[in-house]
Amino acid sequence: MRSAPASIPTPPVRPSDWGRLFADVPLGPSARPRALPRSTEVVPATVPWRGGRAVRLENVLAETRTRAFVVLHRGRLVREWYDATTTPTTRLSSWSVAKSMVALVAAQAIDEGRLRLDSRVVDVLPELRVTGPRDGDRSYNQVTVRDLMDMTSGIDAPESYSGDPTDPASLLGILRGTYVLMATPDLGGFARSHRTMVARPGSRGEYISFNTQLLSMVVARALGTDFVSAFRERLWKPARAQSRATWNLDRAAGAGGIAKGFCCLNATARDFARLGLLIEDAGTDASPVTRRWAERIFTPRRHRVSDWPYSTSFWHEPGGAPGRPSQDASAIGIFGQYIYVNRRTDTVIVKLSDYGIEQDEALTLRAMRSIANSWRRG
Repeated sequence: MRSAPASIPTPPVRPSDWGRLFADVPLGPSARPRALPRSTEVVPATVPWRGGRAVRLENVLAETRTRAFVVLHRGRLVREWYDATTTPTTRLSSWSVAKSMVALVAAQAIDEGRLRLDSRVVDVLPELRVTGPRDGDRSYNQVTVRDLMDMTSGIDAPESYSGDPTDPASLLGILRGTYVLMATPDLGGFARSHRTMVARPGSRGEYISFNTQLLSMVVARALGTDFVSAFRERLWKPARAQSRATWNLDRAAGAGGIAKGFCCLNATARDFARLGLLIEDAGTDASPVTRRWAERIFTPRRHRVSDWPYSTSFWHEPGGAPGRPSQDASAIGIFGQYIYVNRRTDTVIVKLSDYGIEQDEALTLRAMRSIANSWRRG
């Protein structure tokens, strides 16, 4: 990478608080926030956990170091839980949950004819075109918006989490892998220096955070604005958020900073739930998400990613079949961040945590599905 890393946050800092350590752009609340009326319904007292055992929900939340947990059913607030350090107005980092938001903005650009799924990255960002071996591999020029959205680009970029950012003893570990992408003050330079390939575009699924960073840059160029402004107008305002949020940049906005599109939307649990409602309400006047895109989100693509069904930057519980529509889909971030949407039971669940690295994700999704499916029996 050509650009030197910016200063790395000094551990111990909880991952859910990293958003306050980088330059950002504010996202203001709505003048008329979407109401989340209280429901008289209740969630199950227990959820399935390890070994199929039924465990009290509060115990699971504590074990997985949850900071905020919100359950909506049919747009009504059924359950809200916070740890001792968190309140309904605490702004928490989403990590890769933000990837799903980037895909939703890209979907709008496609609906408007500003992009196509088969638009090539280098046709939108011609400065990244590979013209010779010193630039990278010529097959990079064939990477499309579809490849970025579905994690099938084949681009060679770091994707590892060899250190725990909450552990001072592993500080050197966070200087490698994905944390370099997090720390660079020049994401444009990072893009220019990562144009080599490990696979033919579209040939296999591989989770690479840089795919979504590149997608956010493509979307911004296609829409003729910066990405955060596009997100603000196209998702944040329609969600009618209640509290102030931020989106982190690679450097200060006044110095030409651009959004860390692969992560770094920082908001309250309630407002993440309002974003989830845009997916639940897809195809109605209450949401800019079209029915077409909802179908794509809830239908896993041909190539799995990390052995999980995947589509449009949303994850599906392991076991789902490619091409077969699912009842639910999830935006997932490292350290235990989730926006879970179950369209069969009109359920949205948000869980924001500080729980290891990609730890117990399948178990967590199974627990969320059990909560959502409890209303099918009601």
